[in-house]
Amino acid sequence: MSTIEEYTQRLLNAGELKESELPDIMEGRVTEADLRSRGIKLDVDTHPARTAVLLAAKSLSEINQETTYYADFVELFVASLQRFMKLPSVILPVAIPAPTLEQKHGLWGVSQRVTGDVSIVDGILARDRVFLALASRYAGFDLTEMDEDTVDALEEFLNVVNGLFIVELANRKFEPDLEFPRAAEDVIPRGSHQLALRLYTAVGHFLLIFSTDAFL
Repeated sequence: MSTIEEYTQRLLNAGELKESELPDIMEGRVTEADLRSRGIKLDVDTHPARTAVLLAAKSLSEINQETTYYADFVELFVASLQRFMKLPSVILPVAIPAPTLEQKHGLWGVSQRVTGDVSIVDGILARDRVFLALASRYAGFDLTEMDEDTVDALEEFLNVVNGLFIVELANRKFEPDLEFPRAAEDVIPRGSHQLALRLYTAVGHFLLIFSTDAFL
């Protein structure tokens, strides 16, 4: 995270920022100086993205040991958005409830399953405009149609992040593996031990979904 996004994430985690303020912050219409001028004192937190995941998962009784893996992945995912897309992000520290997801039609999704000693599925859900913007950022050129090239770009990005993730798992003496990414249109996720998070960026917001089985 760059400085303003880290500070924004800490404010969100502390309940000192409204979700409605995030578009102006992420699109550069509010500066870090503007935020700091509010004079809010915050605890030191060197892993605010991870804290956001832990806060969101607290409301879900069915998620236990999976929370650690979900949080590990999110830290890699946020860093990878910055590294590969030059796209800072912040996470709403609240789980998106299942009834809300049931009402979200018209979302494109890509997902990938990690198997072996650790079994989770992670994925991105977004409306066309944001899906195209994310894919374009990763591809390095403008993608204007929801076609195979656009889907391939985000599948490749997810595959890269999961590749980094399984390396981390292997370093902890786990034996993980990756299935091929999957993609679908008009996705309503219904997975076991599911956690849905909303991420905000300069190109819009999208959902990051976790579960222990397939949701596409």
